[in-house]
Amino acid sequence: MSVTLNERLELIHRQIQQSCESLGRVAVALYDEKTDLLHTFLYSSCNNPLKNYQIALSNVPSLQTLALSGEQRVIRDLPETLAGSTSHHSQQILQEGYRSSLTIPLKLQDKLLGFLFYDSYEPDIFGDTLLSTLTLYAQLISETISHDLASIKTLRGAVVTAREFSRLRDEETAAHLSRMAHYARLIAIEVSEVYDLTEEEIEYIHQFAPLHDLGKVAIPDNILLKSGALSVDEKVIMRSHVIRGVEIVDLMIDEFDLGTIRHIDILRNIIAGHHERFDGSGYPAGVHGTTIPVESRIVAVADVLDALTTKRPYKEPWPFVDALKHMRTAEAHLYDPLCLQAIATRLDEMEQISRRFVEDPVEVA
Repeated sequence: MSVTLNERLELIHRQIQQSCESLGRVAVALYDEKTDLLHTFLYSSCNNPLKNYQIALSNVPSLQTLALSGEQRVIRDLPETLAGSTSHHSQQILQEGYRSSLTIPLKLQDKLLGFLFYDSYEPDIFGDTLLSTLTLYAQLISETISHDLASIKTLRGAVVTAREFSRLRDEETAAHLSRMAHYARLIAIEVSEVYDLTEEEIEYIHQFAPLHDLGKVAIPDNILLKSGALSVDEKVIMRSHVIRGVEIVDLMIDEFDLGTIRHIDILRNIIAGHHERFDGSGYPAGVHGTTIPVESRIVAVADVLDALTTKRPYKEPWPFVDALKHMRTAEAHLYDPLCLQAIATRLDEMEQISRRFVEDPVEVA
């Protein structure tokens, strides 16, 4: 099993502590340009004061400035500098006892990838020598994350191309894929405590969710786009898209030399299991309950939610409240109840996502 990004960050933290024992935290937050949200991703310490935290970058002017300038920021005395701040993230960092910090913007192909944060329990420790060392580590961290995300982008780009050439024009629009990927992230955050999901795993669920129906590129158009009911034989062919999807992704990983992508098991589980159902009535394996991988259960709920709340040729969009009610009553046996509760908890945010990603054949989020 490959080392996770978080494990690599922990190793880097331990190496730095050999010369700087007071460095208590190394953390990475990723930036989503399409939503303007900055969300926590990796952290090296046992205590994570900002677990599953997100905030609009536009609401943090100091970080906006760093994003534009590309410059580092050293805060030599956090309690003094943040004395008047009422923001949640500032208060949490102070509450943990950190006294100084270094923030470095991370870029990927001249676009903002996110920020790297170094926090120390001692004030004014970021001298020139330590800054040089931490800047080198920042470059290593940035390149490691960038490599993984670029590989996923390559994989997703290849899928978009395949969809175009296969004339795939069912409900799997770019906007649908963007919405359900963001729904999946919110659901994953809500169930993370119970199902022990790390922020790194949550990010990969979000990144991989748009590939759930990859296998549909192998389904003939006369079946995929059929307006009427499918025959028994046609249903068998349609359902084969799950197995074909796993086969295709394995082939693409081999052909594009993408075997180093972390958490590839999450991708395979999403593709293979997003049509499984909690009562065992799904396909292809007919597994049930928590024997279905949690990422599969999350994406299944996100996918159905978007299908119900989106206009289709055969129906008008349902209000989110009605869609959730239907999923918790008539179809309650089909879905993980904790995932359904997550929708209820984050319903307002999901409606905002729906309004942000309207139907438009553009690049997947």
